[in-house]
Amino acid sequence: MDLIIKKAVENFAEILGLELSECSDENINGFVSKIEIKGDRNYFIYVVVPEQKLELVSEILLGDKDAYDLEDLTKEIANLIVGNSKVIAGEMGVDYNISTPEFLGEYNETIEFDEFKCFQVNGVRFFILLRRING
Repeated sequence: MDLIIKKAVENFAEILGLELSECSDENINGFVSKIEIKGDRNYFIYVVVPEQKLELVSEILLGDKDAYDLEDLTKEIANLIVGNSKVIAGEMGVDYNISTPEFLGEYNETIEFDEFKCFQVNGVRFFILLRRING
């Protein structure tokens, strides 16, 4: 799943014209949207984006860094990344369906995950948390 998610994030950054790098920051913070993956692999994917990233994406997509709805844009970023991962997975012979994004609000330490990825675009960090689920 790591490779699939990494490629999906790379595609997201490329589409928006953002410079992407991986980072090792463990200070997870921001607003969270959760998407469930069910099929050949079953996961909860949490996309955690800080306000600075929301402003950056809003400026690129809407032409105004303050023109976004917090919940809608957080869910849309998660949908773009995880939706793209579904396409990439299909090309690799892995089949799964994704749920509609669910906005969870601000990140807190009660969110359980097995692994995480830290990415940085144009100096702003964001996180993808993965939690394997059964069934």
